[in-house]
Amino acid sequence: MIVLVIGIVLTLFGGGGGSKSSNDRGTSQDSAQSAPTSQPGGSGPGGKASSVKSGVPVGYPHTKAGAVAAAVNYQSARSAPGYFTDEALRHQVLKTVMTSSALHDQQAQDDRATKGLLASLGVTPKTAPDMVMRAASLGTSVPSYAADTATIRVWMSEVVGVPTEQSRMPVAGTWSTYTLILQWQDGDWKVATIDQDSGPTPLVAPDQTPSSTSDMRQANKEFGAPRYAG
Repeated sequence: MIVLVIGIVLTLFGGGGGSKSSNDRGTSQDSAQSAPTSQPGGSGPGGKASSVKSGVPVGYPHTKAGAVAAAVNYQSARSAPGYFTDEALRHQVLKTVMTSSALHDQQAQDDRATKGLLASLGVTPKTAPDMVMRAASLGTSVPSYAADTATIRVWMSEVVGVPTEQSRMPVAGTWSTYTLILQWQDGDWKVATIDQDSGPTPLVAPDQTPSSTSDMRQANKEFGAPRYAG
């Protein structure tokens, strides 16, 4: 069951939005391919958003740093618990972050995958507040960047599950790398496509054991979700 549910999560977090073409991928204007950003979490100097819309930071500089911060924050927005349990919020987030041409397909895919995920987890309106869904960026790279198109890779750690005694799946962790192609549209960076690969995945420390259901439930209440990158 754990493998099944994580597979559904990765299907949701990964692709479906927009179509790929050679023009979408852009051309590199940097001597170093896949150069990492200068700060953990994907928010380099000069990449901060200027405002918030539908709970998502928006209004990024028309720069590589702006594209990197946008990619991290947009993927983080698609990883919040409310994104899965609140359809209206999910649609607002997608309307905010996707290009106009990619919006319809990504919304349809995320709606289908969310329904499957919640069913596999056994989430009901009563247990929805207990659902754990967290994601944090571990790093970024930039395979290509041009004036109006950027390809950003985001390495993320994700935690998902329902910490209740009757849960079909306890809280589990996974690691993924997302490749987002962003386009400059209407004065901001927007997502044209999203693809997902598993890993890089670390070993579990031999001196650590999983927390109990009650401890995980308490931690989910006590610790705030990771902040946006910029």
